[in-house]
Amino acid sequence: MEQKYDFKQIPSGWRYCFNAQCPMKDQCLRFQTALALPDSYEWGEAVFPGALKNGKCRFFRKDEKVLLATGFVSKNQPRMNEMFVAMRHRLTQYLGGNGTYYLYRNGKKWLTPRQQADIRAIFRRAGYQEEVVFSETWLTYDFT
Repeated sequence: MEQKYDFKQIPSGWRYCFNAQCPMKDQCLRFQTALALPDSYEWGEAVFPGALKNGKCRFFRKDEKVLLATGFVSKNQPRMNEMFVAMRHRLTQYLGGNGTYYLYRNGKKWLTPRQQADIRAIFRRAGYQEEVVFSETWLTYDFT
């Protein structure tokens, strides 16, 4: 039987869930990856049952593939004018500082669908008319 998840792609620090009483377990990536763990895994990060509050868990990740993207530099992107400086400041704040901004912008870190939408919105609010195009996309599970 082919394995659904490539455990080499799951980053260290990924939190697995073993809460069999969770009503979302059948659709939860954390629970489903925990069920499929290879026997060689003996310890790791986990989401505790107390995370489930009122039928919801803040650590829930849908067990489906999403389109991740990386790199968002465009040759038509405005350069070093007042509008660009303000936009870059908003992007830097949104992405967590200069270091992480450059990791995302230069294609070293993957952006979730939500982050992609937020970046497009930041560009639009800055007056950038063209669609933001990411340099690379990847259909995979969201282990971010």
